[in-house]
Amino acid sequence: MSEPDTDLDAAVARVKRQHPIDENPYFRSLRDGSFERDDFVETQVQFLFAVVFFSRPMAALAGRLARPERRLSLLANIDDEHGHGNLRVSHERTFLSLLGRLGVTPEEVERRALWPEVRAFNTVLAGVATLDDTPTALAAMGVIEDLFAGISARIGRAIVDRAWLPEDQVVHYATHERLDEQHAEGFYAQLRAPFARHPRHAYQVTQGLELGAHIFLRLYEDLWRARERRVTRTVRGPHSLSDGWSLDD
Repeated sequence: MSEPDTDLDAAVARVKRQHPIDENPYFRSLRDGSFERDDFVETQVQFLFAVVFFSRPMAALAGRLARPERRLSLLANIDDEHGHGNLRVSHERTFLSLLGRLGVTPEEVERRALWPEVRAFNTVLAGVATLDDTPTALAAMGVIEDLFAGISARIGRAIVDRAWLPEDQVVHYATHERLDEQHAEGFYAQLRAPFARHPRHAYQVTQGLELGAHIFLRLYEDLWRARERRVTRTVRGPHSLSDGWSLDD
């Protein structure tokens, strides 16, 4: 039986060791050159729908925190997601810009059907943010932000190395390589002191770290396994009444 982690940073480091990004087939195939460009782009279209959704559970979680000082870092994160009020530079729009540079128009994105792998990820996030213990939810979202900083660096580098885009055209990922480390710290800062003081809180946080790392890295593995899938739809608008995706807005 392993000894419990003595502080939050040790717990985060352990969970990240248990979920190594570079062993995930999505990133391994990007690195070794076996990921076909069209398949990669198709998975990125699907990832857009996770990007669009991500601020929704975060907003729900912020509303569950009793004290305003605890909400501030989440609200700042949500503000970043929405381009600080300028929706043209929101995360949704910068990701659409990246897809456009990779050759996918917004109209083509609109014709894509949502894959169940992405719906599963979004649904788990919504569930943990609205129904689970708040320390568990904060930890899950924090480790996702933490992992995405490293993932953004890998994806941005692969796009350039494979000559799919020049470096100055790789929007979105260049921003998140830096920004998501700050976002992760906004979640972690709320958890460090209680983690060190109380075993029950440490357990709740550890559960969230393990869940967040699992579902996020599993999403990428699932996208890679489904990379040759091509599914379109005849209807327009959101894929569900909660996901927020629509070109009609």
